[in-house]
Amino acid sequence: MEEATRMPADSIIKIGAPLRGVVLLGAKPRTVFTEEQMEAAKREAYQRGTEEAGRLIERQMLEQRSEMVHLQTQTFVAVASQHDLLAKQLHEMIPELTMEAVARILAKTDFDRDLVLGITRDVLAEIEPSGEPVEIQLAQHDLGLIAGYEEDFRTKHPAISFRANPELQPGDCIVRSRFGVVDGRLATKLRTVESFLK
Repeated sequence: MEEATRMPADSIIKIGAPLRGVVLLGAKPRTVFTEEQMEAAKREAYQRGTEEAGRLIERQMLEQRSEMVHLQTQTFVAVASQHDLLAKQLHEMIPELTMEAVARILAKTDFDRDLVLGITRDVLAEIEPSGEPVEIQLAQHDLGLIAGYEEDFRTKHPAISFRANPELQPGDCIVRSRFGVVDGRLATKLRTVESFLK
């Protein structure tokens, strides 16, 4: 085959007959795609892009789900820890709060005759009825309220006597007998209740 003669790049070549095939030396032949091939390539590229995007989103969702589970676990642990701490603090505060509430209520309580008689009966119920001497000590205010009602107690305690004790507050009652002392002071009762709550 004869070697092709090189011509200047700006030369014009005139060919008299239709070309059946032309090959340019030194250059790769240009690939030509049909419209169907272009559409198929677009669909394939779109499909690949959609699948890759789906895999990326799925991976990100799995990572986020894992992170959410981790955060939820941490939150539940923190809430449980706080719950235990708050429950312990509340348990420790209940006796003090209860006693404070009761003390405030008692401070505003108006001790009338029926209430003082009821307190005295309750304290006397702690000793057995007998003919032995029994002394009831009340605050001066309370003693004045039940004046004239002492006889109600003499059926069970014929040797009962009443006296005012200046150290007692309204609502307090102390019973003395040969068997000992029954401390019916409100402060003593409150301490007993507080010890039960602790």
